[in-house]
Amino acid sequence: MRFYNPEGVAGPFATYSHGVELEGPHRLVFGAGQVGVAPDGRVGEGIEEQARLVWDNIRKVLDGAGMGIPNIVQLNMLLIDRAHAPAAMAIREEALAGHRPASTLMYVAGLASPELLIEIDFVAAQPV
Repeated sequence: MRFYNPEGVAGPFATYSHGVELEGPHRLVFGAGQVGVAPDGRVGEGIEEQARLVWDNIRKVLDGAGMGIPNIVQLNMLLIDRAHAPAAMAIREEALAGHRPASTLMYVAGLASPELLIEIDFVAAQPV
């Protein structure tokens, strides 16, 4: 992977890159939007618990594909409330551990269920 944060473009505002390049053949995993729901179907209480559940779910999807967080090349984070951004971003920073995929943050009017506060979808790649 090559990460692009070129001069002439304002630097990233968080842990992400403006562009990510892959060369050669890769396996791709397209991760559906993961939400703050525990394996037993319980929705997490508050943004912190939901964000941690989202990242746990992402790790499990990647693990099932034989990949990990460093394989993420692009992600979209959706939040329903701007006030949730500091907590969600702090947990994201912790989960990414310095990895910088291309990324977009969106504020939306709502998610699939009214109790959901955050959703993240992603694309991961691994050389073949």
